[in-house]
Amino acid sequence: MRGRSWHRMRVFAAGLVLLMLLSACGPLPRPFGRDDTDAPNPLADNLFREGVEVEPLTGTTRPMGQLLAEAVAKNLEREHEIPAATALNQSRFILTGHVHINENDPTARTLVSIGWQLDERDGETVDAFAQDIPATRLEWDYGAASILARVGLTTGTRVARMIFGDSDDVRTRDRLLGRRGIFVREATGAPGDGNTALRRAMTVALSGHGLRLTDDPDKAVFNVGANVSIGAPDDGMQAVRILWTVNGVDDEKLGTADQANAVPAGSLDGRWGQTAAFVAAAATDGIVGIIEKHDPTKLRAPNLGGGPSSAQPPAPPRRKLRQIPGRAPPPPS
Repeated sequence: MRGRSWHRMRVFAAGLVLLMLLSACGPLPRPFGRDDTDAPNPLADNLFREGVEVEPLTGTTRPMGQLLAEAVAKNLEREHEIPAATALNQSRFILTGHVHINENDPTARTLVSIGWQLDERDGETVDAFAQDIPATRLEWDYGAASILARVGLTTGTRVARMIFGDSDDVRTRDRLLGRRGIFVREATGAPGDGNTALRRAMTVALSGHGLRLTDDPDKAVFNVGANVSIGAPDDGMQAVRILWTVNGVDDEKLGTADQANAVPAGSLDGRWGQTAAFVAAAATDGIVGIIEKHDPTKLRAPNLGGGPSSAQPPAPPRRKLRQIPGRAPPPPS
């Protein structure tokens, strides 16, 4: 029984046909350089030369005000690549904040809130906003690390949005939102454990290409998913189609990979096992091609082993597989 299941799995994997539809929706992003005709962005030039001065916050103790300002400045530099410090006299922008303790305000949603204002050094106000801080009095008084991190993250992102505005530049948008890597979604429509197995197998396959992955879909530059459709049994066989989709930011569809074959009826109703690995391996090159066409610089994981980061595991030995008469041919050798 086990031998027959293995044979069915190999026949299914051998008959997969990968059709790549590299259909970008509109012009491809160009995040790696500029044409000679592109005009420089004066805002970016000024921004990266001068940056943001984050003043120590008022309305709280001096040490706490300094710690909060440093947390925001560090986030602006680390996550958004905006030069920032608590003493940056030549900065283009100045960020100020005032802490409000709301112990006597029954309408306040949190004990602590901060009023922020971003100004240009020439005196023009860019924007202002209020921020609620979910903290206990003990956490606030002792400057808990979790509170400082939360203020740094949320304030830094908000300020970066003020500065960059509605930019169409992919690098700017991804840096602004802290996006990195690829998120692999759970597949849909598969019988048995196929939905989970396909996601797990594609995660392993992409990682084997040296690509950076993420478990947070909101932080991903790209996300990959599959939809499986199974036809009705016909003469002991079933048609199977797996459509992989690669999406970019804002759920923009970047391309698809289509796999199709006929398998013995009911052979995929239980555990997919290594069938999922074979399916993912057959689709990986096409999916990587779509991703790299749009932005390869964000994908490669850091090289921690001394060798090339794009090194792939050795390919499994090729097997000469029997073709099912009247069905899809095996992949080319």
